[in-house]
Amino acid sequence: MKQDLVLVCRKTEYTTHVRNFLRDHHINTVVVENAADLKAELSSYSPAFLLLDFGIKGNESLFSKLSISAMRPLPYIIIADTFPNGAARAAVLNRGVDACVETPLIADEVLAVINAVLRREQRITRLKLDRTLPRIEHKELVIDPMCRTVEMREKPIHLTTKEFDVLLLLASKAGTVLTKEEIYEAVWNASRDYMGTQVSDHIFTLRRKLGLDKKDQGYIQTVFGVGYRFATSK
Repeated sequence: MKQDLVLVCRKTEYTTHVRNFLRDHHINTVVVENAADLKAELSSYSPAFLLLDFGIKGNESLFSKLSISAMRPLPYIIIADTFPNGAARAAVLNRGVDACVETPLIADEVLAVINAVLRREQRITRLKLDRTLPRIEHKELVIDPMCRTVEMREKPIHLTTKEFDVLLLLASKAGTVLTKEEIYEAVWNASRDYMGTQVSDHIFTLRRKLGLDKKDQGYIQTVFGVGYRFATSK
């Protein structure tokens, strides 16, 4: 999924801060103030996310007039307002809105909504991919992508979601060296700036759970100074 947002609100120092905050988190954000600017923006492409501030006069009627159903792909619609209660939020959601956030906008909250959607998209994409992947069998290891199960020496191995994804990524690309950054970006779907020791920690745990010595080269191989590689069957 593209990670871009059109934010329909007044251009102020604070909304500029929100825009810059989202851009720092790799969400390309454009701020527009009126219907004409929004129409021009939407004429060239369909954004992944569209946020309208109902606190701005005219935005609520603008939402009603938008030919959103004709947009492809359909954007994820977020409405910002001062909601007095849950009933008010429900009324807005029942109009076809995907999410509500409070005003004044909190950059962290907007980012959290976007990240929740991106995680969901990643899970759906992975599920569709898994349905086409055969079981991977290597020596005494069996990985079933469809059932998301792992067996080692005919015994089930219980892995966390991220551990399984790291193992599947490496095994599906046997013989190919992947850097820690590539593994992190593929599995965590996040910028390498937040990587820390996540990848190496998960590799350590994987080896322990699979009963492998760190010097074992038959499964997960360390390529010093580069990253990791899953051994080939040759």
